Amino acid sequence: MRNNAEDLALPAWQAAIDPISKLLLILLFTLAAFAAGNLPSALIILAASFILALLTKNLHTLWGMCAFSLFLILTMLLIQGLFWPGNHTAAFSVASLTFYQEGLDHAALLACRILTIIFSSSFFIQTTTISENARYLENSGLSYQQVYVLMSVCYILPQMQENLRKIQLAQKARGIAPAKSLLSRIKNLFPVLLPLIVKSFQQAMNRSIALQLRGYASPKRRAACLTNDYWKDKFCHRLLIASCLVLLGVKACLTIFN
Repeated sequence: MRNNAEDLALPAWQAAIDPISKLLLILLFTLAAFAAGNLPSALIILAASFILALLTKNLHTLWGMCAFSLFLILTMLLIQGLFWPGNHTAAFSVASLTFYQEGLDHAALLACRILTIIFSSSFFIQTTTISENARYLENSGLSYQQVYVLMSVCYILPQMQENLRKIQLAQKARGIAPAKSLLSRIKNLFPVLLPLIVKSFQQAMNRSIALQLRGYASPKRRAACLTNDYWKDKFCHRLLIASCLVLLGVKACLTIFN
């Protein structure tokens, strides 16, 4: 998670995109992923969001964000492949368990949607700072409370990732050998999962209290001036909102007529 502009050296085209346009881009990719009714179209949308995430050139952080969803995706493949109500075509068998093609396809579609949201969110998180987001959103008319809630939601995953890294470093310093296999890593993650979530929410509450004590919620406080020169931000907002509405309209028509 980037806290200030010094942590971030962006190409000119990434710095020229305003934060709201990036948020609307996440919404557009999310709607497109859920509008995709079959696996091939979902894979195309996933590939587009993956290319967007690659443009940040931060593969380590991108992999860290994906790692949190791998257990969920594997669980979906297992459960849907075995028990999805529409199963009728056997794909393969493992011991006495039979996995069905329909359930695996449905789980793969859900996995594409999850990864699309993660990849598009990664572009937003890696190319903007907290201060830049807060300044722009406040200047756009949102209240301090709305800006804080939105920022907390957007940065909760990177914050949990950073806290997990600190826990792993502390375990390593105490002589606990790091897990080598994927199964061992998953087993080691469960004992720290609850403290990890509690610590992340506690940090969010502590930040909120600190900001209130500094007068950020005061009605007399003026929003900070923008420091970046964004490229046609209002035009980008209208274009992305119109694209979302068109996508929703097309999906609604297809649903009605089918």
